[in-house]
Amino acid sequence: MLAAVLGVSALLLTACGGGGSPEATPTREGPTAAAPSTGPTEPSTATPSDGTGPSTPEVGGPAESWPTGEVSAPFTGEVPPVPLLIDIRAGSHPSEGFDRIAFEFEGLPGYTVGYVSEVVRDGSGESVDLSGEAFLQMVFNPAQAHDDEGESTLGDPPVEPVKVGFAALDAYVLTGDFEGYVSIAVGLTGTLGFHVAQFSQSDGDYVVYVDVRRP
Repeated sequence: MLAAVLGVSALLLTACGGGGSPEATPTREGPTAAAPSTGPTEPSTATPSDGTGPSTPEVGGPAESWPTGEVSAPFTGEVPPVPLLIDIRAGSHPSEGFDRIAFEFEGLPGYTVGYVSEVVRDGSGESVDLSGEAFLQMVFNPAQAHDDEGESTLGDPPVEPVKVGFAALDAYVLTGDFEGYVSIAVGLTGTLGFHVAQFSQSDGDYVVYVDVRRP
């Protein structure tokens, strides 16, 4: 389980087909949403790739090759600047056996990804009505999803749940953006195995993505 992070920001008022590297476009979802390009196998890795964008290992393989345990990667850079979340993309890949949600950053944050029993707003503890039978929580630190003027760096910040309705990935929501922590919860159709990986784009941005095995 993830440790609770700091209080919810007032700034809250304020995802991945297999083509080329994702572009910094507004949040979108759908079977053709952009995704990292394929490349060397990197299961649940916390090490940046060479920029080619690793593919998910054993796609469509047995469930035991898709772990369900928590995955963490420490922050290895320096602040300032704080890594900025600038895009979220989600996509369905039925022929490859997974659904994907991807997070594009200016700068690479540390992160933790793991299952939680309930989705709540950071700090307030207010329950979030996120559809799904199981929930993955992603916490990025240091990171923020707003600029120095307090404006969101996402085109359409998902402060309310966004329904996508894929076989594995059902919905997602931004649950926190405060004091260097950004939290996103993903509603899944069950407790499914997942892989986490990351890569750098040619423009210098980083993408952290989570592939969830389709049931």
